[in-house]
Parts: sequence; C-alpha cells; structure tokens
Amino acid sequence: MKKLIILSLLLFTSFKTLAINVIDIAVPDEFVTTMEVTDEYPLVKTGYLTQSISSITDFYQQQLGDPLKITGSENYRTLFYNYQNRKVRISLYHRNYVTEVSIMIEKAL
Repeated sequence: MKKLIILSLLLFTSFKTLAINVIDIAVPDEFVTTMEVTDEYPLVKTGYLTQSISSITDFYQQQLGDPLKITGSENYRTLFYNYQNRKVRISLYHRNYVTEVSIMIEKAL
C-alpha cells in the first residue's frame, strides 16, 4: 500500500510539473473553453465568446504585441505569433452571434 501511495504522489507531481511548463496564452474573461489538448504538441485550446473579431484581435495585440502576420477577412482572421520561442496561431471565426477562437501552440523553435 505504501508503494502505491508513493507511486501515486510521483505521478501526480510529474503531471503537475508538465502542466506548469505548458505555455499559458491569455484568453478574454468571458471565454468559454470547449476543448483543450495539453499533453501533446501542438497544444490546442478552443472556445467561443460574444465579442467581435476586431475586439478579440485588439485583446491579443495588447497581450502578445503585434502579430508577425494577419490573414483573413471580416468573418475569419488568423493571427501568427512567436511567443516564448514557440509558434502560436490564433484563429477567429465569427458566426451565429459568437466568435470561435482556436489557439494552437507548436513545439519550441
């Protein structure tokens, strides 16, 4: 029993350490997470909110600075960043009164 407890503590500590090392990209306060992949690359976080694409773009420019590149249109936009030596792509898609947000983080450069 003692070995099982020690093994459980070691596994918990290992997973906690991995979680701390995952890059944390800020999301707006009202962001509702629908999916998150944090145990393998690319790391992915998706969700939605009611803000416009323009206001979400402004939020990320305040948080991460000016993107390296922006593509898209009124209803769809992708922001490309290098953040903490990783490529980050933030895709925004507006439909049905909400904006879907997908954040993808690749392995270190």
